[in-house]
Amino acid sequence: MLYKIVRLIALIFLKLFSRLRVEGNNRLPSNEAFILAPNHFSNLDAFILLAAVNREIYTLGKKELFKNRFSRFLFTGLNGISVNRKGVCNQTLKTALDILQRNKVLAVFPEGYVSGNGTLGHFKDGAAKLALDAKVPVIPVAIIGSNRLLPLGKKIPRPHRVIVKFGKPIVTDFSNSNRESIEKYTSMIKNEIYLLLNQGNNNEKLL
Repeated sequence: MLYKIVRLIALIFLKLFSRLRVEGNNRLPSNEAFILAPNHFSNLDAFILLAAVNREIYTLGKKELFKNRFSRFLFTGLNGISVNRKGVCNQTLKTALDILQRNKVLAVFPEGYVSGNGTLGHFKDGAAKLALDAKVPVIPVAIIGSNRLLPLGKKIPRPHRVIVKFGKPIVTDFSNSNRESIEKYTSMIKNEIYLLLNQGNNNEKLL
């Protein structure tokens, strides 16, 4: 219930305050498991993603988001999964894999942090590793304009257009999950997000 309420509020806010536009959502499977891999330019990105996707999403989030009673209640209600950014524990991986095995949608921010300058940062390999282990595709996502809607360090949003672009599902050879394969897959994901961010956006190029 909380998930639906927050999603509705986020959708109304973004439609009115940022004229939210979603492109490529027809590329999202309706009944199969997949991983969403978005760029991370603002603390609002998870809520933007929640509003843009019709299916219920489970999201990996830093453990600091669960540090007090209210935020723990909120993010748990929004299907948040606590992650230690210094090293993902086996229980977290097991939980994430279980979600994918139940044909659910998992969102993983490959950068693992909010980019303060609005450019893609270093990508961690969690999304690629989970995709290889669960044998599910990764769908790259470009969230454009969120860093201007709510810049890092700011607490009050300001009106700005937000565009969410879903790329084509990225699949690879799931029979091999060694270090080289994980790194190659991670590079593919980053490159696709980069291309989505820089496909003519009315002078909104970010990189």
